[in-house]
Amino acid sequence: MQRSPIKMAGLCLLFVIIVINAYLLTGSESSTQKTWLILNETVLCSAFLLLTATLIRKQPVSQFENLYLNHPIPMWIYEKDTLRFLFVNDAACKKYGYSRTEFLALTIKDIRDNEELDALMENVRLRCNGTEYRGIWKHRRKNGETFFVEIYAHSAIYEGKEARFIMAKDVDEQVRAAKEAHQLGVRYELLAQATNDALYDRNLVTNEVLWKHGLESLFQHPTQPDTDLFNWWKSNIHPADGPLVMSSLDACLQQQHSSWSQQYRFRCSDGTFKYVVDRAFIIYENGRPTRMIGIVQDIDQYIKQAVRLEKQNKTLREIAWINSHEIRRPVVSILSITNLFDKSNQDVHLNSRLMEWLHQSTRQLDEIIHKIEHKVKSIE
Repeated sequence: MQRSPIKMAGLCLLFVIIVINAYLLTGSESSTQKTWLILNETVLCSAFLLLTATLIRKQPVSQFENLYLNHPIPMWIYEKDTLRFLFVNDAACKKYGYSRTEFLALTIKDIRDNEELDALMENVRLRCNGTEYRGIWKHRRKNGETFFVEIYAHSAIYEGKEARFIMAKDVDEQVRAAKEAHQLGVRYELLAQATNDALYDRNLVTNEVLWKHGLESLFQHPTQPDTDLFNWWKSNIHPADGPLVMSSLDACLQQQHSSWSQQYRFRCSDGTFKYVVDRAFIIYENGRPTRMIGIVQDIDQYIKQAVRLEKQNKTLREIAWINSHEIRRPVVSILSITNLFDKSNQDVHLNSRLMEWLHQSTRQLDEIIHKIEHKVKSIE
């Protein structure tokens, strides 16, 4: 490429000499001189044509070098029949770790894993028929490291041979990120199937809500495709709990907390309410809340069990108070009356009165015992 201007200058100089020689030839009268000038003109014209042909032939190669050798994306050409590399650019050498000489001694199978060779040969058989092709493949560097590339291919004729032109764009980061996202999605689906809880994903910009299963199993609510699920959720919160839930959520978003949790009652399809706990993780972008991912858990039986335990504890405290206060009063009366009895039975009137008092105290004691029995049965 750098010698082309010099050759062009030489070509111009040669053309001037040919013109001068032709001028001399037309003005020459000597046969010997004319013969020498004709011979000289023939040589000069031959040299001019040869140099012109050289420049014409070399110009496409120079453009090829500019377009492909220095292109930042790895490119190569391989022979269709032998799969041998015929040309590689600098980016391919740098990316794969081979020198150009090493590359030209390889085939396209040498930059693939053994596990992909069968698929490669099948692809070559089906795709290398003159059509363009685009696909993602895993390639291997000289040091054995693998990475994903997106292949762009089309047929070409190179040095008289049927060939395929390849451009290989590195998409390793995108492919691995997509695989990781897919694995996370699979884990999420498995988690959703492993629990009866209701999972939701709310867009805080549009208020669109995507509920994963759980609404039907927890609350027997069928999901309707055209329902505004955010307003539907608000309308099914117990009226006494709604203001507290919304104010708590608004405060969480204003203070840019990343997590939110609230307990409230939620209406089932039959009109009854269940106690639930709602926990969510909030995502912010540039200080603005954009996404809220949460889980609604049914805690109704635990709340009701706690209420029952509280009632039982209250009853047990009442029984303890009765034992320590109400029972003591008739028992003390009975003990006092028995100490007043005339054991010699000489004062019949006194003993009769004491027997009446003893009967009254015993009845009081019996009533208290029945009262305790009633409370014990309420616990059961």
